[in-house]
Amino acid sequence: MFEMEKAQRVSLTMQVEAKLKGALIVGGLKPGARLVTKDIAEQLGTSVTPVREALLRLVSAGALDATPAQAFMVPKIPLARYQEITLIRKNLEGLAVSQACELITPQGLAQLQALNAQFMAAKGENNVEQALQANRAFRFALYDVAAMPTLTALIEQLWVQIGPCFNYLYPQSAPMAQGQHNYDQLLLALAAGDSKRCVKLINKSIDDGAAILEKHYF
Repeated sequence: MFEMEKAQRVSLTMQVEAKLKGALIVGGLKPGARLVTKDIAEQLGTSVTPVREALLRLVSAGALDATPAQAFMVPKIPLARYQEITLIRKNLEGLAVSQACELITPQGLAQLQALNAQFMAAKGENNVEQALQANRAFRFALYDVAAMPTLTALIEQLWVQIGPCFNYLYPQSAPMAQGQHNYDQLLLALAAGDSKRCVKLINKSIDDGAAILEKHYF
C-alpha cells in the first residue's frame, strides 16, 4: 500500500514537472517570475507536495532558483551563461540534426513541413504564444527523428534553462516574420540528404535567435 502511494506521488510529481518544463521551454514563464507552490497546486488541482518536489527538481536542473520565502524564481540568465549554453546547444543540436538527416523518411519530412507551416502562420499573425509552441514542436519533432533519446533529453534540459528568454524573440518585424526562414532551407537540405548543410542551418537558427536576444533582452 505504501509503495503504491509512493509510486502515485512520484508519477504525479513527474506530471507536474513536465507541465512546468513545457511552460519554461516555450517562455510561458518569464525571467524574474515568482512561483508560489500553493498557487501552482491550486491551478493544477493537486496537492502541494508533488508541486514542491517538481519545483525542487527544476532547481537541481538549474532551471529555477529557490527563495527563503517558500517560493521559487525563474532566474534572469546572465549573458555569459546564455552564450555558454548556446555553444553547447550548437554541438548537441547539430549532432541531432545530422543523425536525423540520415534517418528521415518521406512521412517524417511531411510532418516537419506541416509543423513549419504552423510556425510560419503563427509568426505571420504575431501570435507569440503559438509561435513559441510551434517552434518547440518543430524542433523536437526533428530531433526525435534522430532516435537518440538521451541526446534529446540533454537538449531539452538546456531549453528549459533558457526558454524564458524566448519571450524576447517576438514579435518580429513584418519582413522578418513573413520572409523565408532557416527552416524552409533546412527542410530542403533534409530532403536532399545534405547533413552538413542541415547542421549549418540549425546552427544559424541558434545564432540568429541569440543575436535577437542579445539586442532585446541582455
